[in-house]
Amino acid sequence: MKSLQKYILLLGLLAMRAQAQTTGGGTLQNPLGNTTFEGVVQKIITGLLQIATPIVAIMVIVGGFMIMTAGGNSEKVKKGRDVVLYAVIGFAVILFAQAVVFILKDLLGE
Repeated sequence: MKSLQKYILLLGLLAMRAQAQTTGGGTLQNPLGNTTFEGVVQKIITGLLQIATPIVAIMVIVGGFMIMTAGGNSEKVKKGRDVVLYAVIGFAVILFAQAVVFILKDLLGE
């Protein structure tokens, strides 16, 4: 009886090994459309820029609203000014990153 169980187990393992050797029907597609490192980095930065642009606009509006509704409270005015400042600084960092990629592409001659 034990030899029958071993035989069935062995047949089951061989079948799994044979199934593992079958080839798939297709190939992987590149979702980014780029094959170079610079192209991938440029796609990432462009995506960040597309996401950051409306966020910066909203944060500038929120900061301006905070300044307008401060009612003379200098602490609230400073908080609103900081919101606008940090939004602009964040946007500048993303633009600077995009500029660095363009400069490196020109320097490397690609």
